[in-house]
Amino acid sequence: MTADPAVRDALASAFDDSESRGVRHDVPPHRVYEVAVDGRRAVLKLATHPEADPATEARVMAYVEANTTVPVPHVLAVGEDYFVAEWHDGVPRDGAVDEAKARAMGAAMATLHAETAGDFTATGFPRAAEDGLALDAHGSWHETACALVADLETWLEPTGHADVAAETLAYLRAHPDSFDGAGDPVLCHGNVHPEHAGVEDGGGREGDAVTCVLDFEHALVAPAGYDVWRTALPLLAESGEAIATAFREGYEAVRPLPDGFDRRGPVFRLVQTVSYFRSLYLQGNLTGEAAAAQAETMREYAFETLADLCAAAE
Repeated sequence: MTADPAVRDALASAFDDSESRGVRHDVPPHRVYEVAVDGRRAVLKLATHPEADPATEARVMAYVEANTTVPVPHVLAVGEDYFVAEWHDGVPRDGAVDEAKARAMGAAMATLHAETAGDFTATGFPRAAEDGLALDAHGSWHETACALVADLETWLEPTGHADVAAETLAYLRAHPDSFDGAGDPVLCHGNVHPEHAGVEDGGGREGDAVTCVLDFEHALVAPAGYDVWRTALPLLAESGEAIATAFREGYEAVRPLPDGFDRRGPVFRLVQTVSYFRSLYLQGNLTGEAAAAQAETMREYAFETLADLCAAAE
């Protein structure tokens, strides 16, 4: 018997026979349960905060499964505040990463980008539709980035860090050519962290391969650089330069990065840094003095980057 009414209702709405086998992951804005549905092992991802949108995440995963070779769990049921997916034996065991895994992660991201290039005529925000995946599109990536940062400014107001987003947005609006040449739209995962990519050991530098990619909750249709920097930055901060370099090597072994990728890096990294503020306060992995210290580090980086960008633009 499933005790949590939200879990019970979600499972009962889609399956004749179901049970919850306990919580596997609990980080706002979601909680993930291992479940059994109609005799099959599965997972239930349930919204626990208004920021969550599991229906859109499920539609993105289904799109990836249908249109690419990137391995993802098969979606079994979708509701407004949940989805159920088949258990995938290739799920990551933990968040550990070495250079071989980083290369495999880079190759998987490049494969996702290569196999969705041409699928979208504009950048924008995915959303669930009755018949699959829809896109709230913008005329350019610059407009999409401005919309993203504007939303972050509103969200960050109670945290005391909305000024970081406001200054970033002012810079972007004053420099509409910031992302020129960044490349055509592709489907971006938005957070290919080691915890979200399972890898099978292939026994060598080029042998490892991703077995399953999870957590498409940050998916966006954007130039490839958005996705690459959003993964490379935390890899660099958490695991070091060698790991971040291996990730990029894995990507470029499958698909070249656009000309000027490094030149545009600061403005991409600035937008990513602003986005990390929401993750910091929403997920609550750090609290108290630790959260304040992390926020201050991100503020310093953001304002230093803004100063450098403004100086270079003069």
